[in-house]
This record gives sequence, C-alpha cells and structure tokens, in this order.
Amino acid sequence: MKLIGLDIDGTLINSRKEISEKTRTTLIKAMKEGHKVVIVTGRPTPGARELADILEFKKYGGLLSTYNGGAITDCKENKTLTSHPMDMKLAREIVAFSKDLDLEIILPYEETIYSRYKGKYAVSEAKNVNMNLEVVENLEDIVNFCPNKILFAQDPDRIDPPIKKLKEKFGEETEQMKSARYFYEVMPKGPSKGKSLLEIAEIFDIDQKDIIAFGDEMNDISMLEMAGVGVAMGNAVPKIKEISDYITLSNDEDGIAYYLEKFVL
Repeated sequence: MKLIGLDIDGTLINSRKEISEKTRTTLIKAMKEGHKVVIVTGRPTPGARELADILEFKKYGGLLSTYNGGAITDCKENKTLTSHPMDMKLAREIVAFSKDLDLEIILPYEETIYSRYKGKYAVSEAKNVNMNLEVVENLEDIVNFCPNKILFAQDPDRIDPPIKKLKEKFGEETEQMKSARYFYEVMPKGPSKGKSLLEIAEIFDIDQKDIIAFGDEMNDISMLEMAGVGVAMGNAVPKIKEISDYITLSNDEDGIAYYLEKFVL
C-alpha cells in the first residue's frame, strides 16, 4: 500500500482550477487498488471538501490534511483524526499586532473567513475555498477560539517588509512561510504537511518509504522531504525541483496521473 499525498494548487488542479478527468480516474483507480490518497493543503478543511467529493473520498476512504498539516480528516468516517490549533492568547497577539501592518488578514475558523475589510485577497480566498467572508474591523476582539492558522496577503512587491516584522516578533513561537508570492502563513509550532503524512502513515501502518508526495510550492518542502519519494510537478518552483526525487509533467499535463501510471499502478 502506498500513501499518496497531493498538494492542491499547481498540483492536483490545473490552471483552470479543475481536476482533470484523467487525474480523477487515475486517483480513484489507485484507491480501488488499496492505496491511500490524501489531499495535503494549506486551505481550511471546508475549502478542500469539494475536491474530496470529486475524488469520491467518502466512498474510497480518502483523507484530508488541511491547514498545512494542522488537521487531518477521515472523509469516509467523517471524523477528525488529529487537530493542532494555535494557542488562543498567541492568536490574539498576532491578530492585534498585524493591525498596523500593510497586510490583509485572512482568519479561517470553522465555516467562516474573518477579515478586517473586504480586500481583494480576502474576497478571492473566501470564494476559492467556498467559505463565508465576515468583515470585523476590530478583529482581535472576537478571537475567542483557537485557529489552525492565520493567513496574510499583500501584493508581491509590498509583502516582504510587513511579513519581516511578523517573523521578527513571532518567529520563535510559530511556523511561518510563503505559500504563494502574495500569501504568508502563520501556524502553530510543530505541525507541517510532512508531519501530517507521517501521522497518517502511523495511523494506517504504512512505512515511510511507501509515502509518495506531489507538490509545486515552498510550503510543500516538508512533505517532499519526509516522503519516501518526493515528486515535483513540471511547473514547480526551482527549489522544489532541486529537493525532489523525481520531476513529473506539469499540472496541465496530468503530471500526477503520469507518475502513478508509470511507477505505481
């Protein structure tokens, strides 16, 4: 049995934001043959459910690793297997500190995304992950929950100075990384995409060498390094290609299906 970990954007979905029919049927075939397929993403859990439904995870036992490894969901059992949320006090401090930074804040919790104003990135992200957007100007006042991550956004030519301040202030207490040129993720210390795959492998008694991970962006580094085989998409950023064991075709050329048909199925 293989554990097949799939990033979403730039990996599982093509440039039209769709799972191609070839990729879909190949992944379903893999599950029918007994392999475990898991979507591994920085998105909130609600933002990955539609893709899980397209791949028939409820029927074939697929899994979701969301919030960059912060939560793992068994779709067939409709059960959260693990969750690693951020400390509430720390989350409040980060939200309050960010008020004076030149950044949009995007705070997902349960079925809602919270933001201070209806910015272009918050609106786009809420639409992209099929979640409600609620605008709360004094956002720090309503953080009475433990989020799995806090997302910040800004134009690529403006994002570096403010995120440097976040790194300086909270870098030792949190995991922080760019997940796109305009997105910066702040997460609790410890969880990662790679560690979530190891957690799943332990739950289902799968050897680490039998983990295959597909990715394209910098927040995929941990899972590509921890997998038995790390596979970079043909469209991946240079660093991901450097650390990977294999470079497949791009997400517009069914790179996942190409690799699985060649080496697994």
